[in-house]
Amino acid sequence: MNKKLFYKIYDYTLSNEAAAKAAVLLSRFSKFIYIFIYGLGFLMLLLRSDIFSIPKYILVPFTVLVVNTVLRKFIGKPRPFEAEDIESLVPHEANGSLPSNHAASSLIIALSWVLVYPPAAAVFVLLAFCTGFSRIMTGVHYPLDVLCGWIVAAVGGLVGFLL
Repeated sequence: MNKKLFYKIYDYTLSNEAAAKAAVLLSRFSKFIYIFIYGLGFLMLLLRSDIFSIPKYILVPFTVLVVNTVLRKFIGKPRPFEAEDIESLVPHEANGSLPSNHAASSLIIALSWVLVYPPAAAVFVLLAFCTGFSRIMTGVHYPLDVLCGWIVAAVGGLVGFLL
């Protein structure tokens, strides 16, 4: 099912030039987008002197990314462009695929905005889902990789932000 869904999404991307361009653009620049979003949230908390939210804002995403990275190294699943006879639409190292770091980091940064401005969190969550989907479209992750990254972030966010 995972491979079948991957190929439906990836093949669609290859057949649709606009979808391919959008996926490549989002996949390439998502790291910078989320660094900006995260930095902006931190700055807003500082300006509000919200000393109770700042530690959570820093520690929860950090912990989620550490957990995600450890899981990824432990599992060691190859990326689609390594395991299948396909070409990635974006340059990428041949390292672990499951769970997706982009999916986990984008979602946990989006969820951290619940501490800053909840309506923005909803918009950023939507962007996080688009980011994860773009990773499948470009051939660097299977759907299960992205889903697991989202699950790690969602569980970490629920536990971390509700404590």
